[in-house]
Amino acid sequence: MAAFLKKLKMALSGASVEGTVRDLGMASEQRTLDQVLKMVDLVVTITERLLDVVKFYCADAAQAMGEAAAELDQLESRADIMKRSILASLASAGFFPISRADLFRLVVGLDRVANYATGAADRIVMRRFDLPAEVNHLLEEMAATDLKAVRKLRDAILTMRPNMREAEALAEEVDGIEGEVDDIYVKIYSILYEMDTDFKTFHQLKAIIERLEEVADRAADCAETIRLIAVRHLEIQ
Repeated sequence: MAAFLKKLKMALSGASVEGTVRDLGMASEQRTLDQVLKMVDLVVTITERLLDVVKFYCADAAQAMGEAAAELDQLESRADIMKRSILASLASAGFFPISRADLFRLVVGLDRVANYATGAADRIVMRRFDLPAEVNHLLEEMAATDLKAVRKLRDAILTMRPNMREAEALAEEVDGIEGEVDDIYVKIYSILYEMDTDFKTFHQLKAIIERLEEVADRAADCAETIRLIAVRHLEIQ
């Protein structure tokens, strides 16, 4: 009887330790996910400022465009600081139910969205140039669709903790939006080759639309990471 009670006590003690480790891991993971949510909120704001830069360019509002681009640069610097902080916490924290490698990839992906958005704005304000009204409209549409993709990505990240299956579905929608950006990119590129323009304008516009496309591409990469996290999570349910 004494031996049985001893074994039972050890078993219960082991279960308690395991539960404590799991609870601590969930708490660490939630803190990191909260940080990721703050970062994706910032990335949404950065993409909103990018759309402002494009709109000001199309409206020939040079001063407002420059101010929006300068604010965007400052926001991107904040995103860099956030990224370093989150990656440092991932490197030092203990057990995570979600793979730390997946969270690492998600955070780096968000930072790349911010980088390409800032790069697009920098190319726009680099030199004053004029484009046909049709191209201006498409540039604005492209930036607005980038914003739609990043906002949908934020929705997916926000949904990860309460409903991983829904997060996977939202992440899949990001892929569809990324396809819309690709379609706009092709339209502008086709017009670009038909335009009678100078060498500088050709390459400046090419650099802008490439970076606008990359914003959606990197958002889609983040969405793929969320889907991978969801699949791994659902496998162990």
